[in-house]
Amino acid sequence: MIRISIMVMVLMLQACSEPSETIKEPSPIVVQLSQAKLASLANDYEFPATVSAVKSVDVKFEVSGRLVYQNLIEGSAVKKGQVLAKIDAAPFQRKVDESRIRHQDAGRDLKRMKDVFEKNVASQRDYDEAKSQFSITKIALENAEQDLSYCTIIAPFDAVIGSRLIENNSYIRIGDTLANLQDRSELYFSFEVPERIMTANAGKRDVKATAHIIGQEDKVFNIHYVEHKTMPDPITQTYDVTFALNGESTHLFYPGSRAIVNIRDNNTQTQVMLLPISALMGNSDDGFSVWKFNQATNTLTKETVVVSMIKGEFALIETGLNEGDKIVSAALSQMREGLIVKEYKAAF
Repeated sequence: MIRISIMVMVLMLQACSEPSETIKEPSPIVVQLSQAKLASLANDYEFPATVSAVKSVDVKFEVSGRLVYQNLIEGSAVKKGQVLAKIDAAPFQRKVDESRIRHQDAGRDLKRMKDVFEKNVASQRDYDEAKSQFSITKIALENAEQDLSYCTIIAPFDAVIGSRLIENNSYIRIGDTLANLQDRSELYFSFEVPERIMTANAGKRDVKATAHIIGQEDKVFNIHYVEHKTMPDPITQTYDVTFALNGESTHLFYPGSRAIVNIRDNNTQTQVMLLPISALMGNSDDGFSVWKFNQATNTLTKETVVVSMIKGEFALIETGLNEGDKIVSAALSQMREGLIVKEYKAAF
């Protein structure tokens, strides 16, 4: 018995000498946080646009004939007054010569008739007919000379040959299009603006407008207002608006190019809450939420937010956050309510 008692005492002493196990608190998870910030945002809009030349003219003859000369090289520049094309002028020159002879004969007849009329030998009727014939032959001569001038087409302005539709020795009829001339002293950017935006910005002219060609985002051009329609499209309820680019930049791209126009109101500034879109969970149908960091407890809370707009890599938050709130912006799927976390700080 004494032996058993001694063993029990030994075991009790060993139990008392062993340290008790302690419950360890979980280590906080390091997370990347972003801060909600207030920013001044100007009212600006983006519109898809189409580029066109300031003027586009089809070259046509006003008389018929055989084409004997053309200087219509597609894509080439021409100067105002430069000869572009000619048709065979010989038939028209003969018509001018014939009309001139008839007019000269009518002039002599009129002079002779006037002399005899003043001597009371010719009647008033004969004298009037001579005057009429003189006028008729004069008009015929002027028409013939005009037709002769139509045998040559000259450039009405500095232009670029957009396209050529006919070749030398072709027979040209009145109204046939030879080529298209484009005036690229300016390039127009035309786009459609919804009725609500036009109404909200009626009368505003203090704007900064820029444009870039799709695929050439690194080249941004300043453009200026030209005109807009005041009647909307009956189907789309949009207004046609035109801005223009002038200067040497117009040779960098072509009419028909697709572009993006950005218009910013210089006078209107709006305070908005900005947050990286990487911090958002959800979608526009089901709503958005974020993981908000509680600095007092170092824990996370799921907060519902209302997003008014996505702009580039940032979301514009309408409600749900205050300036300075810190939000988890990475590995969102690994977060949970009440999770203890620590802010990641890069070492420098």
